[in-house]
Amino acid sequence: MQVIVETKTEQIIDGQKQIIQQKGNGCLVIHEKGSILSWNVEEEKQAFKMTILENKIILKTNNQTRIFELGKETKSVLQTQYGNMNMNITTHQIQIIKEKEELKEINMEYDIEIQDSIKYPNKIEITITKGAK
Repeated sequence: MQVIVETKTEQIIDGQKQIIQQKGNGCLVIHEKGSILSWNVEEEKQAFKMTILENKIILKTNNQTRIFELGKETKSVLQTQYGNMNMNITTHQIQIIKEKEELKEINMEYDIEIQDSIKYPNKIEITITKGAK
């Protein structure tokens, strides 16, 4: 199914809330045990692929994979222009909202810890609507 994906990400860095909003066209495929949501944000030249399971979300973006598993800490590598940095993700909330069996919204709260030292609280809201721009 063709969809429009809108994301709003909030991150608190040094006491300051930073908000990033993005919108892109994508595709939602529903499987027996989960769903796959793929979308592109043209302005940022980013492609996203999200595997959505009951208590786990796997997000792939431009050669990076992040795993959000409810109540657990997962490890990832953050690729930057200055080199790779270790990143830990602790997921506190995964909320999947459906309407008549259709995926409408995903809300997550999680902490990102970079190089085992700096921890940033994060929230992301993902809204999915039928159609294309």
